[in-house]
Amino acid sequence: MNRFFFTQQGTLRFRARIALAFTFIGILVSIVASISLYNSARIQIIKQIQQRAITIASLTAIQQNGDLHSTLTEQDSSTYNSVRNRNTIIMNTDKEITSIYTMRRDETGNIYFVVDVVNDSLSVLRGPAKLGEFYIDASEVLQNNFGTINSTIVESQPYTDSWGTTLSAYAPFYRSNGEIEGIVGVDISANVIETAQQEIIATSFYLILGLIPLTGIAGWILGTVTATPIEKIAESAQKIINGDFSQTVQVHSRDDIGLLATTFNKMTDQLRGLISNLESRVSERTVELTAQTQELQTLAKQEERRASQFQTIAQVSSIINTVQSTEELLPRITNIISDQFGYYHTGIFLISADGRYAVLSATNSPGGKKMLARNHRLKVGAAGIVGFVTGTGVPRIALDVGDDAVFFDNPDLPDTRSEAAVPLRAGKQIIGALDVQSETSAAFSPADVELLSILADQVTIAIENSRLFEQTRKSLADAQNVYRQYLKTQWTEFLKDEKKTGYRYALTKTYAIDQAVDSPQTQQAKVSGKTQFIKDEKFPQIIIPIKLRDEVVGVLNITSQTNREWTEDELDIAQAVAERVAIASENARLLSETQRKAAKEETIGQITSKISSSVNMHNILQTTVEEIGRAIPGSEIVIQLRGQDN
Repeated sequence: MNRFFFTQQGTLRFRARIALAFTFIGILVSIVASISLYNSARIQIIKQIQQRAITIASLTAIQQNGDLHSTLTEQDSSTYNSVRNRNTIIMNTDKEITSIYTMRRDETGNIYFVVDVVNDSLSVLRGPAKLGEFYIDASEVLQNNFGTINSTIVESQPYTDSWGTTLSAYAPFYRSNGEIEGIVGVDISANVIETAQQEIIATSFYLILGLIPLTGIAGWILGTVTATPIEKIAESAQKIINGDFSQTVQVHSRDDIGLLATTFNKMTDQLRGLISNLESRVSERTVELTAQTQELQTLAKQEERRASQFQTIAQVSSIINTVQSTEELLPRITNIISDQFGYYHTGIFLISADGRYAVLSATNSPGGKKMLARNHRLKVGAAGIVGFVTGTGVPRIALDVGDDAVFFDNPDLPDTRSEAAVPLRAGKQIIGALDVQSETSAAFSPADVELLSILADQVTIAIENSRLFEQTRKSLADAQNVYRQYLKTQWTEFLKDEKKTGYRYALTKTYAIDQAVDSPQTQQAKVSGKTQFIKDEKFPQIIIPIKLRDEVVGVLNITSQTNREWTEDELDIAQAVAERVAIASENARLLSETQRKAAKEETIGQITSKISSSVNMHNILQTTVEEIGRAIPGSEIVIQLRGQDN
């Protein structure tokens, strides 16, 4: 067993080391993942509970009657029972609410309870607080903010005691004169945090238990696969050292180990045939192998660089297809080019509207961002490589900026040793330049310029597409606004002529209503364009806006005669009906408008026909006033021609 895991010298075998390394990494990853999951889950759950607590406390405060609450002096009064029953109804809407209580503060600064309601579980443990009972264990948040609170606040962390884990929120409520009457507190159960903690701990434990054998087995298999051929080569080499040159190693793969085995066999053959000049042949072989290795390394670096270049082109093409905003597109392109090619500065210049300057529009380097902040620009056709490129449309390379007469020495980029720029060309028009700078001399080759030209074409396409997209989006938005305004105007004029504002169906009877049903929820539905729900124990309601092209032209109000929850199917049916009512109403309005225009045209045609049939001026004028009087009944019509004195 010891030789299975240890070498003859007493050290761990290679395969055992790999297995232990895999096991350790698996356990470490599991622990880190578990801690991260635990922290993120706890924070997320607390945020969700805080948001629920704020919402419930705010709604509960709105439901409080400050004037009625200010009269509470006795616990068993009808007023006290009324406030308690209302808060009990609110608490029953959410099973996670453990208690709802209202509080005041006396002249000495002590906080005391007024009305306290608790759920069934808490009622068995401690029961509700009495009217006037001091809140002796109030939190620092409540004590510090009680006198100055003007909006809903929530505890930053849950509180755990013998009755469970809860999180509290507090909101002020007011009398009708605007003075604050008291603070309403809402406690929400946070036991879900402990449940989540236990689940995460259990999951992490089982994950670690499962990963230990899996990573150990995987490491052992990988170590065995890797170490076995190496051990065979080592055994053969040891036998050759002892003088047995008949040893050969079986080659079963074409990877680096297989190449090593093949080379080992060739070396053994050479040793058997040329034992007399061993040192010279080994030296020659070593030189050859070194040259081959260097050549392979050079080719590998070239291929790696070429692959990186093609990857950059692919990434830029992907960005063009996914990003439509120029402000977001150009910085991402500069970052990709610098990251993939190792350039410490990449900048994109765009020609100004007057065509006189090349303005820096995006960059990745700290110095370039300083230039961008001060609106750096270069005159087209003037100093600098960018000015030269934007003026001539010809790419330019400065392999050594110290020897290049065109190079512009920029104090924000003092480390520049070589620079290359290519034009951004849209058809025959030059719209800018792509500028890259390196900290090493002679960093650019003709192949790099060719690739940068391809990237420049991609950038040009992206810029043109982005500009076209912005123009199209603006035109579409303008058209939609004009249409919505037209629709709103037409419906306003249409409803002025309508005597009935709507219809009501009550069980078995349908009748018209002359005045619109108005409520805060109805107004909210009209303004927001979203369905509103009114929760009521006797008559729950849903209010669905009737919209045309996102313009609300009416509402559909549905009231149930019994306490119930609306099903998804009922909501889908009601919303579908509201959509069809909107379409049908718009068709009816258009039909009515068309009929009105047709009647007007018909009346004009009849009047024109009768006027045309008259043969003298007297008959023409008389026919005109008579026909206009018939078309506009109840009006006095006067027509007179301009006299010479006028």
